[in-house]
Amino acid sequence: MRILLTSHEPLDVPGSGELVDQWTRGLTAAGHQVRVLAIDGVPTDDAEPNVRRIFCHATDRRAPLPFVRPTFAPTSDFGLNFTALTDRQLSDYRDLLRVELDREIDLYDPCIVHVQHVWLFGHLALEAGVPYVVSAHGEEFELARRDWRFRRYMQETAENACRILAHGEAAQIGVAQLVGDLEGRVVPQADARTAAHTSLPQLYREALVDRFGRLPPHCER
Repeated sequence: MRILLTSHEPLDVPGSGELVDQWTRGLTAAGHQVRVLAIDGVPTDDAEPNVRRIFCHATDRRAPLPFVRPTFAPTSDFGLNFTALTDRQLSDYRDLLRVELDREIDLYDPCIVHVQHVWLFGHLALEAGVPYVVSAHGEEFELARRDWRFRRYMQETAENACRILAHGEAAQIGVAQLVGDLEGRVVPQADARTAAHTSLPQLYREALVDRFGRLPPHCER
């Protein structure tokens, strides 16, 4: 299968970033074609053939977004909490993510997009009209309680997801309060790190069959 993974965190950051990196390695080793679109805060000329990074940096002119990388953690020298973004910064962030996500979809034609967090990448996948799966981690629900700008994005992202993988109790509670069980489309996750080359591809196939009635021809492998 052709799979596009997205992350609002760099791939070497503990949590969702490292999880995407582990999934990428596991899925690739199992023979799937995996692309990754990730946010990073340290512009670099290093390139990985299957990874495209969107850079945020307050002073480095190589970065298309001229502010510190948004993060789910409290604001620090290493990140700017999403709730601290101005309306203009949030708009610029979403606009660039939209351009880069559309580019990956046009060039790569993935069978499915798997986004981290019930957040902005998921809403952009919805706008792009592609089937997508969401991993909910819990942090986004805490931020949304403090910043209502994200509520609509999260609601619409969750309602239209093929599946929501709820990682941990906080995520399960957050998803249930947001949209309920979505007629069985919410899948609790105990240990996501072991699922890369077995559970995820099967889940993707089931999600696609539910959405289209059958697997799209280019995803039948």
